[in-house]
Amino acid sequence: MRKIVLVLSCLALAGCAAFSGQPQGEVEKRVKTLGVLPVLIDAATIEYSNRDGLAALLEETSWEVADWLIEDLREKGDYFDVRRVEGDREQLLAQIIAGREVVGEGAASHHRYQFNPVAISELTERSLADAVLVVIINGIERPEKRWHTHSTRLEYLESAYRSLLYTAAVVTPPSEQLWVRPAASGDFLMHLDYPDFDEAYWNMTDEVKVKEITLPGLQSRLAEFDQGLFVKTAIPKKYDQMINDLVDQLKRGF
Repeated sequence: MRKIVLVLSCLALAGCAAFSGQPQGEVEKRVKTLGVLPVLIDAATIEYSNRDGLAALLEETSWEVADWLIEDLREKGDYFDVRRVEGDREQLLAQIIAGREVVGEGAASHHRYQFNPVAISELTERSLADAVLVVIINGIERPEKRWHTHSTRLEYLESAYRSLLYTAAVVTPPSEQLWVRPAASGDFLMHLDYPDFDEAYWNMTDEVKVKEITLPGLQSRLAEFDQGLFVKTAIPKKYDQMINDLVDQLKRGF
């Protein structure tokens, strides 16, 4: 188990997503064995001053996410088997992605992917799986409203901000997407910049600048563990939230 529960007090939140257009019985019949790819990093979508450094950081910190996800999905027991699909992550990304587009408006903007039928067929055949779960971390710039989190005044700045998101899909041969993780407005994995209200305050100006979060700052955030009173996580908080979200939604038949 990844979590040490100190006090047994939790509320179960039920996911509302469903496999698009698939009757419950058909989904159960088609996806008994699920292959899980390692988390892929779509660095080309990330706008950041040190893109290569950030991509390398994401590669390093997300390496075990697939194993943790597989462990939780197996424990949940909604599939006959859940197994890892091995492969070089850069090569997997290049092989399986046939295209991408930005969909949605405003703070709900996110990436939608199309998958290569030949590559998906080869991966499922090689791993003896009915479908594969693809999780891709990507970057986006979109208009958002961000609040001053350390002030008693209700201050916010509407501007274009950069964030890291993640897209997840269950894909079956040849390239049918049985399920795609719903994208909520303002949903994000991690912010890449922030409004500097403090600088504006000390310079006595109404002009609030948007500044980039440094790579060491992002590294610290990705290494942060949940050390709350009731629950302590054995893996970093950001990835734990990602895994919980996916496990909650990936129930066969829902």
